[in-house]
Amino acid sequence: MESSLFQYVSFVPLLIALCISWLVSLIVRSLINAYRFSVLIRQLPQGPRPLPIVGNALSFKGKFDYILRLLQVDWPRDYGEIYCVYMGPICCVSISSPELLESILKSQKLLDKGETYKFFSPWLGDGLLLSTGAKWKMRRRLLTPAFHFQILNSFIDVFNNESQILCDLLDKRIGNEDEISELNIYPFIANCTLDIMCETSMGVSVNAQSRTSDYVTALYRIIQILMERFSKPWLAVDVIFHFTQQGREHRHLLTTLHSFTRNVIKQRRHSLEKDPTQFIDDGDIKPKGNRRALLDLLLAFEADDNNTGLSDQDIQEEIDTFMFEGHDTTTSAISWFLYCMATNPECQEKVWTELRDVFGESDRPCCQQDLTSLIYLERCVKEAMRMYSPVPHIERHVKEDFKIGDYLIPSGYDIILLLYGLHHNPRLYPNPWEYNPERFLPDQIEGHHPYSYIPFSAGPRNCIGQRFALMEIKIVVSTFLRRFRVSSSPMATEPIPSMQGVLKPLNGITLQVSHRRFHV
Repeated sequence: MESSLFQYVSFVPLLIALCISWLVSLIVRSLINAYRFSVLIRQLPQGPRPLPIVGNALSFKGKFDYILRLLQVDWPRDYGEIYCVYMGPICCVSISSPELLESILKSQKLLDKGETYKFFSPWLGDGLLLSTGAKWKMRRRLLTPAFHFQILNSFIDVFNNESQILCDLLDKRIGNEDEISELNIYPFIANCTLDIMCETSMGVSVNAQSRTSDYVTALYRIIQILMERFSKPWLAVDVIFHFTQQGREHRHLLTTLHSFTRNVIKQRRHSLEKDPTQFIDDGDIKPKGNRRALLDLLLAFEADDNNTGLSDQDIQEEIDTFMFEGHDTTTSAISWFLYCMATNPECQEKVWTELRDVFGESDRPCCQQDLTSLIYLERCVKEAMRMYSPVPHIERHVKEDFKIGDYLIPSGYDIILLLYGLHHNPRLYPNPWEYNPERFLPDQIEGHHPYSYIPFSAGPRNCIGQRFALMEIKIVVSTFLRRFRVSSSPMATEPIPSMQGVLKPLNGITLQVSHRRFHV
């Protein structure tokens, strides 16, 4: 026994020596990596001088419009198309050059989203927006057929129906034909696109345009809370956030959103098992013709040698992701487009002339053939999405050293792809603050860099629903402008663009709206 104790006692100094050696080695490696990172970062073009600990965060003043203007307009003008900015102690590389963006977006190595996307994880899980690696590739492969043009064409009746409901509601608000009403158009468009997304992604109607539901309320509120986490650094710390009022409310909202989606999935699965030809609507089983919601397509994925199928949790993640991505982005695009029409009446009249040429004095729904004929309208939509990019920026996380152009980005850092800054780059767009649809004439875009206009991103992680979004936008705005004329209000303040996940107006978009008459 004494011998065993002696051996144990003699082993303790060796163990302590090994621990000290490991700790010293860890510290040395950390210092070497920190020095290496600092050398590599100093070789990159520097942006505004950061302060200790807080970096450049104080410059933003916690305001979303300041973040947009400084990050995407002022600092690219002052520091160039690539520069370093510090979000607290974390260095991010900001880029608004199409040449550099191309090498990033085309890369198969830079597929991971930036660190700030983690705020969406409790809500969206590991869906297509946030997943990475083999899981993302598998999900992307499975979901791509859901956006085949034949399936998209089956949604046209939804786009038309909800657009008509929107116009009918505005009819009631405006009143007589000769009256002009001042309206904040943004919430009307938001409810319309939300109804469209619920119908097309889940096959259910929440009737957001005509009533309030817990799901709709929770959807709007959770996005507000997520944006608060971006603007208030202390809320970015999970431990602090969980004990705040916003954290407690966030957990309650997640329960509401996930319960609604899970219930729809459960009902839909049960319905399809009973009769695969039936479609669900408001909890009741009703036929929906040949149209199939995204949920039906997800439920139809069966296990085979290359696919293990999707669980209810997997399906919920994808449905929640499409509800978030598909609703907010199209709301932004449509609302800012109408603002561009109001502030550029000559363009609005050209759109009106084209609509009359295509539809005559008919109030019939828009069809696929009509969409291909609305050439000038499409140019106007593209120019609006250039000036007011629905997604103002994208982030990528660098997992291994990555060389772009003459620069080496060290692993562990985030890259901010400034799409709003790209679309206002004067090197690419002369007079970038002027609304000019003629920029998208065929002879004008010939020779442009292919990555100079990317409102839906580009490369392997581009927006899977971009054709869906463009169809929706064109049908909603063409239906709207056949019924109404919009003009800027002399009494209302100009909308203030702000970076809130998508490009939102801080103060709404207040326009004068009046009835259109077919006769001149």
